[in-house]
Amino acid sequence: MDADVESGRNFLASISPSVCHTAVILGSGLGAVATEAEARGGLVVDYSDIPAMPGTAVAGHQGRLVLGRGNLAGILFFQGRAHYYEGHPLSSVTFATRLSVALGISRLVVTNAAGGIAAGFTPGDLMLIDGHWSFLRTTETSAMPRQTISPRLWNAPLRELARGIRTPLNLHEGSYAMMSGPNYETPAEVRMLHHLGVSAVGMSTVPEAMAAARRGVNVLGVSCITNVASGLSDQPLDHAEVSETAGSIEAEFTAWMLTLLDSLPRD
Repeated sequence: MDADVESGRNFLASISPSVCHTAVILGSGLGAVATEAEARGGLVVDYSDIPAMPGTAVAGHQGRLVLGRGNLAGILFFQGRAHYYEGHPLSSVTFATRLSVALGISRLVVTNAAGGIAAGFTPGDLMLIDGHWSFLRTTETSAMPRQTISPRLWNAPLRELARGIRTPLNLHEGSYAMMSGPNYETPAEVRMLHHLGVSAVGMSTVPEAMAAARRGVNVLGVSCITNVASGLSDQPLDHAEVSETAGSIEAEFTAWMLTLLDSLPRD
């Protein structure tokens, strides 16, 4: 077990000894899923109460962990994340993932708000991630071995399951690019990403997903397209637009995600 997660695991195991099978990391403006899990009887723990857990400082990231109960038992809902662009080391960025692995999960659902690049992507659409580009070093420590892309990363059976969940939202598949941030991409960078075949771009997700896959966990990635990427419209980009778009599909996204989670095997 990673040394920095042991105290956090012991704390959570002491208040909720049930076996965990799935973790969900909820990105900007997508935390309503965890709020619904709380309404269904979930146990809420503030990140500040979990030993070694990094806090959140970005709007739309509440900084709470909801431990699911009832039909959501065994599911961890992380309501917000620590970002690399905030100055956190990758050990902090991947802490929630590594803590979840220590608690026994076999799958991770990692979500984000992203800018749409691919033709036909509009704000409010969802994209299942089937591949990624990363423009920063994503290994947690230099002591980790060189890595290969595992079939557990952007797991095809999980994407197939997700495609089968009915939703009024438009559902796409495509590749995701992680930029270091904190600024939004320039129009020139977006043209480069489009040339590379990137479908959506953001500033998170890849380190957590790679940390999970490296530890034998199957990963499903979901992007909420909250804006068109820089240079593809006349509107300036700001975080308020991201939060507003995510909020506009809150009910539909929450229903889709909870139906998906309910359809997962309890292994």
